[in-house]
Amino acid sequence: MKFYNKNTQGFFGLVAFGILLYLGVSNISYILKGISYLISVVFPFVIGGCMAFIINVPMRFFENRLFSKVKKGKRALSLMLAIICIIGVLVLISFLILPELANTLYSLASSIPGYIEEIKDFLQKLSNNPLLTKQNLMKIDLDWNKISSELMMFFQSSASSVLGSTVSVISSAVQTVVTFLLGIVFAVNALLKKEKLILQTKKLLYSYLKEAYADRIVYIGNMCNQAFSSFLSGQCTEAVILGTIIFVCMNIIGLPYAMLIAMFIGVTSLIPILGGFIGSTLGAVLIFMVSPFKMIIFVIMFVVVQQIEGNLIYPHVVGNSVGLPAIWVLVAVTVGGNLAGVPGMFVSIPACSVIYALLRDAANERLKKKGLLEKVEKK
Repeated sequence: MKFYNKNTQGFFGLVAFGILLYLGVSNISYILKGISYLISVVFPFVIGGCMAFIINVPMRFFENRLFSKVKKGKRALSLMLAIICIIGVLVLISFLILPELANTLYSLASSIPGYIEEIKDFLQKLSNNPLLTKQNLMKIDLDWNKISSELMMFFQSSASSVLGSTVSVISSAVQTVVTFLLGIVFAVNALLKKEKLILQTKKLLYSYLKEAYADRIVYIGNMCNQAFSSFLSGQCTEAVILGTIIFVCMNIIGLPYAMLIAMFIGVTSLIPILGGFIGSTLGAVLIFMVSPFKMIIFVIMFVVVQQIEGNLIYPHVVGNSVGLPAIWVLVAVTVGGNLAGVPGMFVSIPACSVIYALLRDAANERLKKKGLLEKVEKK
């Protein structure tokens, strides 16, 4: 009689799972440290994968449209042109923003003397307060020795913390640069050999999984690639539209810093739904330094434009690009933002698009088997 058979297989599996769970809970700190170390090791390749995905969108366009008739070297040419275009857009944005930013800072600096005079007038009025007369101030008993010693201790601790922070910032900057360079190298190599990588992945899937499971994984992977690519292009289109509308409206109304604020709002609006509010906050602060009344006009204008853009333009531009109805775009952004902040907003829309398509196909397939698809669609 065999001690280990099919009847006892489930029991031993449950016991093994319980032992592993106990060991995991007992050594949770070591497990978390191991996961943290693994993430730090894999992180450059994750960054590289994200870069490769972003670069692949324009590279695929150039490869299929511009260099479609080129037989040799079109992948390298498309990759170089895509990288040049991305760098060119960043440089163009910098050249548009930096001069405006310099003029804005110069304008604010020139208005500082006026603010100083207002502060002086305020302090002069405050000094004439009867509660702050010389006789009343002399009655205040202060321990100057204690105050000076506490100030000295404060400055010493501040100096040590600043030194430690400087060292930490330098090491973090070096680590960031190394991670970025590793990510670029990985992205370039992955894009140059992407068909080979995809083929190797498919071989692994079909070697170790059932054919039906492998087919399903490949199908979902293609859907994810299409959804994220469409979302990226749609998000960029929406950012350009919003920045252009803000620029035109500010020029019509006659508000200052139109180019600078429109560029900031356009860049920050790459963050789904809520990104425009980040740029508008900076714009409101800049306009307030010129005129509080104009700031109120700007806030009203932005709220109106944001309502039109958020309820009409964004759901249709981004929603249509990923094949997701407008109402589910808003739901995806809200849920993703609450769960994981800004990264959650980026991932939630294409992820929700994939889930929506899978559920739609599964529901239609079940209705077809029951013979109810046409009946339900007619109701």
